[in-house]
Amino acid sequence: MPLEDIKEKFAELTRSLKKIKRVYLLCHDNPDPDSLASMMALRYLLSRHFKIRSSLLYGGEIGRAENRAMVRLLKIPIRNLESVRLRKNAKFALVDTQPEARNHSLPEDAKVVMVFDHHPPKKPMRSSFHHVCEDLGATSTLMFDYLQEAGIEIDRRLATALAYALITETQDLGREACRDDIRVYQKLIPKVKLRLLSDIRYSVLPQDYFQTLGKALNNTYYYKNIVVTRLGLVNSTDMIHQLADLFLRFERRSWSLCIGWSSDYILLSLRSSNMQARCGKMIAKLVKGKGSAGGHDMVAGGRINCNGMPEKEKIKTEELVISRFLRALGHGSSLEILSPVIDHNQNQSGSLED
Repeated sequence: MPLEDIKEKFAELTRSLKKIKRVYLLCHDNPDPDSLASMMALRYLLSRHFKIRSSLLYGGEIGRAENRAMVRLLKIPIRNLESVRLRKNAKFALVDTQPEARNHSLPEDAKVVMVFDHHPPKKPMRSSFHHVCEDLGATSTLMFDYLQEAGIEIDRRLATALAYALITETQDLGREACRDDIRVYQKLIPKVKLRLLSDIRYSVLPQDYFQTLGKALNNTYYYKNIVVTRLGLVNSTDMIHQLADLFLRFERRSWSLCIGWSSDYILLSLRSSNMQARCGKMIAKLVKGKGSAGGHDMVAGGRINCNGMPEKEKIKTEELVISRFLRALGHGSSLEILSPVIDHNQNQSGSLED
């Protein structure tokens, strides 16, 4: 059981929090439901059990409609790090990320006192306390068990947040979920506000979503077991991950790579339906010498700094990444083998074939 040492870790956490009165909780940039719910749970724990004040912070943006609805409907008191004047000698807790992950906006030389995560550990771990449990499907599972260990009964709002985090992070407990994730979800469901959960999952979508979807359909290519989407510049980086998930559902494809640009980064989102795909290791190969990456067996993400990079260079870098992807899967390195999902030269009666 991944959480069999929870009692020992809770005692260690208790010792490490002595003399701490206030802490900033920070997740990875562009927070997802797991990071949002996990920070809510940690704030609950610190306030109710340790009498420690905390503030929830994030970098980047909350772009996905469902994530914005989650923040709004569950009244999550979270602020963008850039809008906050940090206290002198500020102490941080990192949630759903790690100091060396490079996917967060932790200020340089900031004091990290806690780390809670479910991604593979990255060393060195600059933190007074850390609990990284990579066997879990979600960090929310870890945070729920800390609340249980503290003997804290959670309210329906937090239960809804944690349940939503679990089903989104593991695709309804079907992707990289372990027995602990299932156990926690079963405990949460009786307390969940189901109408509120539905309102979050099926929130209204902005026009930009459909515009980006149309752009994606016209810029998605396939070959044998892979599908690659090239979005170019996007308004919401969350769409990159969302579309990587969507195109993994393309029949007979077991790998989905989606690439898009923000003003500062070329962003990659990699998905596989193979439980032993080792997406984290694959994406590290794709950005080697160019950027940073991380992930699990079936899900991974990466980024390459492109601040000030001409568009031609961005396209060249993107093509290098795709070429590496093809080669890593044994398909050679020529992009010419890729066929468009929508072939505008094909008549309507045509069909997609390998």
